[in-house]
Amino acid sequence: MADQREIITDWVTPAGSGFVTVMYFTSTPTIASQRTALGAFWTSTDGARTNQVRWTIRTSGRILDAGTGILTGAWTENTARTALGTVAGECVADATQVLMRWKTQTIVAGRFLQGRTFIPGLSSAQVISGNTSAILRSTWDAAAATFLASGAGFSVWHRPQGGSGGTAPVASSGQTAVELAVLRHRRH
Repeated sequence: MADQREIITDWVTPAGSGFVTVMYFTSTPTIASQRTALGAFWTSTDGARTNQVRWTIRTSGRILDAGTGILTGAWTENTARTALGTVAGECVADATQVLMRWKTQTIVAGRFLQGRTFIPGLSSAQVISGNTSAILRSTWDAAAATFLASGAGFSVWHRPQGGSGGTAPVASSGQTAVELAVLRHRRH
């Protein structure tokens, strides 16, 4: 199986730091272009985050074999990629985040492989009757489509079971969930 790059985004919210978003990318194109595409995605969603929330894409990370999960190397790329949200006001609770669902065309165990990204720092102004606003969903869905069309090789990783059987197909679409989500646990 091919190697994949793990790219982590660190988040700082009014409550502090320690929030991370872990994403996986194919071994091509360059790490610089992948980080640039990811930075453009986060930037295009900044208009829904408060100006008290900062994201920073790490400048180094791991390379893993998608089939086995074994560490095969590391990458570095020192260009700073960081920004603040742009909306004044309060965030929704830290436990409550926007959920982006990613789909692939790959079938695993009789189902299409899908992934999820939990995105913190949403402005409370973007919540209408307890759900994400239609404008937010439209904007973020367009941002996801642009991100995937960039050719950055963003993948959904089906982790190996018993040291084999992993796969990491490129995501084919992304959709913002109507309801806010709570991330209950994280593997890392």
